[in-house]
Amino acid sequence: MDIGVRDRNGFRILDVIGRIDRLKDSIVFKSYVTTLADEEKILRVAVNLSQATYMDSGALNVLIFCHHHLNKLGGKFILVEPNEYVLDVLGVVGFDKLITIYPSEKEFLKNAKKL
Repeated sequence: MDIGVRDRNGFRILDVIGRIDRLKDSIVFKSYVTTLADEEKILRVAVNLSQATYMDSGALNVLIFCHHHLNKLGGKFILVEPNEYVLDVLGVVGFDKLITIYPSEKEFLKNAKKL
């Protein structure tokens, strides 16, 4: 897993690239988002999953943790453009009822300032 980072429309966007399937990947991601929120005070985070090829249950748990952590601090945690495989996994476990998911980055950016 690699993570690209950029800022757009008031959000820190994390571009997840590759497989999130090892405990180490999940720990790195969780630590990164926690550091953004707690130390850098960046509370609006969007995760672009268009290049994520696989997610295991550990990755799903970390996404839930990050969502709850940012919400507790008054922030936002958004998932953006999951590919078909990842969207299916998220749908099966009901993420669409818990976390806002935008089907495209274009649609997310159009609405980002209102969030």
